[in-house]
Amino acid sequence: MSVSLYRKYRPQDFSSLVGQRAAVEVLANSITKDRVGHAYLFSGSRGCGKTSAARIFAKALNCTNRNGFEPCGECDNCREITSGDSLDVIEIDGASNNGVENIRGLKENVALAPFNSRYKVYIIDEVHMLSQGAFNALLKTLEEPPEHVIFIMATTEPHKVPVTIRSRCQHIPFRSITPDDIYTRLDFVCKSEGITSEPEALREISRQADGALRDALSLLEQAASAGDVTLANIEALFGAGSRPAFERWIVSLRGNPGEAYSSLKAMFDAGASGVRVFEEMFSIVRDLWLVSKWKNIADNLGISSQEKTFLLDEASHWTADNLHSLLNVVLKSLTDARLGVRNDILLGTFMLRLEAGNEPPQTVTVTRREPLRIEPTISAPALSESPMPAITAPAPQPVKEDTALKESLLEIAREKNLVLWCGLFDARPYVRGKDLVLDMGHKYCYEVLRVYRTAFELGGLFPEYENVILRYLLSEFTCPKIETESATVAPESPANDTKPTPDMPPEIDTPPTPEYVPESDEPQEKHEPSAFREFIRDLTRLKSKPEVILQKKKDSQEDNETDNDESEAETESESEGDNEE
Repeated sequence: MSVSLYRKYRPQDFSSLVGQRAAVEVLANSITKDRVGHAYLFSGSRGCGKTSAARIFAKALNCTNRNGFEPCGECDNCREITSGDSLDVIEIDGASNNGVENIRGLKENVALAPFNSRYKVYIIDEVHMLSQGAFNALLKTLEEPPEHVIFIMATTEPHKVPVTIRSRCQHIPFRSITPDDIYTRLDFVCKSEGITSEPEALREISRQADGALRDALSLLEQAASAGDVTLANIEALFGAGSRPAFERWIVSLRGNPGEAYSSLKAMFDAGASGVRVFEEMFSIVRDLWLVSKWKNIADNLGISSQEKTFLLDEASHWTADNLHSLLNVVLKSLTDARLGVRNDILLGTFMLRLEAGNEPPQTVTVTRREPLRIEPTISAPALSESPMPAITAPAPQPVKEDTALKESLLEIAREKNLVLWCGLFDARPYVRGKDLVLDMGHKYCYEVLRVYRTAFELGGLFPEYENVILRYLLSEFTCPKIETESATVAPESPANDTKPTPDMPPEIDTPPTPEYVPESDEPQEKHEPSAFREFIRDLTRLKSKPEVILQKKKDSQEDNETDNDESEAETESESEGDNEE
């Protein structure tokens, strides 16, 4: 029975590993300097050489005739490991042996010494498939294994491995293999196997492998089974949609859009999937866009000389803006293809978007763009005659403070309400027509005086003015007024007067609260802190009832006089008693 190409040409030493120079250097240095760790984690995409590197590393550790860091491949240990018959190198499939009982069996055998090797190596492939219980069972053994045991774990999804496991391992990432490295390896295999191949066919296989050498060898074996490895056979194998086919499609799109539609429909009719068609289309349009912007970047795209020549020649017929628009159209169609839209609908929507958003480009001459210059068409006086409509009010101008007016207002407010008195200290009052305007310097004082109860009282405190207006920057608030015959309220009578005098007007009951809608939706009382409100209330109560303080002082004086009289009486009685004696 013949052996598959990917098994026959599996790397057997570090020099045969393709495209993994960084990982090889780490492993080689650990071997030559005898600093081998007890656990390793190899991560990378499929087919990049993780398991092959683990086997080579195990051979190098147990080789009895090692040459530097390379295994000899001839000793008994190397041959047994290569054939998979070694009792000291145990390979475990984490996808099928992912239970706790499997890890328990591993822990029972870990303590056993190697049969005929220096190290017992456990290679756990697809380790991210282990269950949480299996990881927990492996944790203690992985942290402190016996000196003769080395764990090598391989995974394509390292983020699924618990961090408690990753922190106990040396994490070595493996990168995807470049198309150039895959092409070199495929050419070597073809020459070794005597397979007739075309360079463009091998290039197409390298692109389709998507960084996996194992996939490339499988595609090469499949193509070789049909005869010579030619580009026509590769297109038939992949269902059309090769790089040369899309090069021809780009040329027809520029010159004959109808022919471009027919060639694209032929790709779908040949069995190509929508995802693969638009992925390849996006790849070639992207390369063309990059070359149209920076011609020197063609050397770094990993393409053949023929493809480079095509890009440089075709880019001269396109502008970067046209290619950018075409990329957006292709990207939208690729999203639809991944959602499972039918191929005929997919092709129709693609052509509609192409017609609507990016007209079929013609041959153009790329010229340097000059910066856009905008000349003024309206003179300065015309601008001043038609001011901007967004400006509704001029900036506030500083108001000169009227000291005499302010003192009179403070005198009136002092007898009425301590809150008004404190708030007016911040105001700059001035008369505007028949209105009294209080220009506030701080927003807090403005908001405190806008509280309805305070504003209502402030509006009726100065009846000689038609309105009392609070002003802060561009905001104005008119205080509501008391609708009575006399808006003034007489100051409170002294504490020792129990009846009002004839000259004193009777007390005015507080009128019912009229409906008032504040300027903003939020209640204005929230700007007045509760602690400050309680403090003002206490001060107002103390100031409005001075008789309490005076009464306390009076009572204390009478008590002192009574005590003095009693003490004097006792002294006189004592003196009389002494005289009698």
